[in-house]
Amino acid sequence: MTKIVLKGVFQITAWNESAYAEHDNNNKQTIAEIAQTYSGDINGSAQIRYVMSYQNGEAAVFVGMEHLTINTPEISGTIVLQHNGVFSQGVAQSQFNVIADSGTDNLHQFIGHGEFTSTENGQADYLITLHHD
Repeated sequence: MTKIVLKGVFQITAWNESAYAEHDNNNKQTIAEIAQTYSGDINGSAQIRYVMSYQNGEAAVFVGMEHLTINTPEISGTIVLQHNGVFSQGVAQSQFNVIADSGTDNLHQFIGHGEFTSTENGQADYLITLHHD
């Protein structure tokens, strides 16, 4: 089995969010379209769409799909990540899985999982583990 662990930082470069439902108690549901660039073990970029639910105008939960383009010395191609995350007290965190059969180029047989935790200034630390038999 081949296993690759990728770590680094991503930077949000665009964020476009709009509400599709708003409620009297400051709760709302939104869709956010995001672009980000990756550095560290990955030299790449991503397009993401999150569906978010805000509670009390501050905390939120979100799910989403991320189309990630990866360039490393060993691998290049794209994969799709399925996110399940939370935003609380100014910090976003997500656990995600690589969708099977979503990879292209030499990533077409990889599966995996990962996580991110936001830091500051639109950045987050990521950890992605990819593997295939």
